[in-house]
Amino acid sequence: MLQTGLPQALIEALEYYVYRLVDPHSGETFYVGKGQAERALQHAQDALIASSPGDRLSRIRAIRAGGHEVGIVIHRHGMDAATALAVEAALIDVYPNLTNLVRGHGSELGAASLEELVERYAAPNAIIPVPAILIKIEQFWHPGLSPTQLYERTRRYWKCNPERRRPTPSHALAVARGIVREVYRIEGWDVYSSWPVDRDPSRDDKGETWPEGHIRRGFRGAPDPSLGTLRGASVRGKLPPGAQNPIAYVNC
Repeated sequence: MLQTGLPQALIEALEYYVYRLVDPHSGETFYVGKGQAERALQHAQDALIASSPGDRLSRIRAIRAGGHEVGIVIHRHGMDAATALAVEAALIDVYPNLTNLVRGHGSELGAASLEELVERYAAPNAIIPVPAILIKIEQFWHPGLSPTQLYERTRRYWKCNPERRRPTPSHALAVARGIVREVYRIEGWDVYSSWPVDRDPSRDDKGETWPEGHIRRGFRGAPDPSLGTLRGASVRGKLPPGAQNPIAYVNC
């Protein structure tokens, strides 16, 4: 890995680019990023700071401890910012076991089977007959989740106060990619002031901070078979366009 910086002529030629960090011992790509100028070199500098956390930096330190330097591959360059975002997202879909904390920009347009795309774009609209809280679990969902994992990733650590709603929600819907993945009857709510000791180990909480004094909530419940027909239905029309809040309410 270069340590002395890049020539100005190269920086100007690169414009926006997408790069990969590669373990020279295994040949494995462990990080995909985008940037300008010397962004691809910055990880090596960050890794020199012992207090800097993160799997990416830990991997760089381990490679160096083995007497090697991280390889940098400029995957594509000479792009504008929007194109670089799209290329980065596509590469994140391709490489397994990355240390990237989140999926790339526009991840909803990323790799998917034809079956998933039929479900996504041709799903019937959900008709929700009960007061419900919709919980979007985009970063924590994939088709291989077990029922227990889906429940744990849906039910808690949310910035919300549903008990103030009138009426209060009787059901919680796990939503990913705009599709209902499960419907739970709510039996009660718990309040958390920090990460609980029994949090689901399958959930990836890397990078999530919990400010001191901050309160989050979670429900207790079980799947409701009487509303099973909602699974696989679309709630896109019930979510504000472009909303970043993972919580929404229907009928309450």
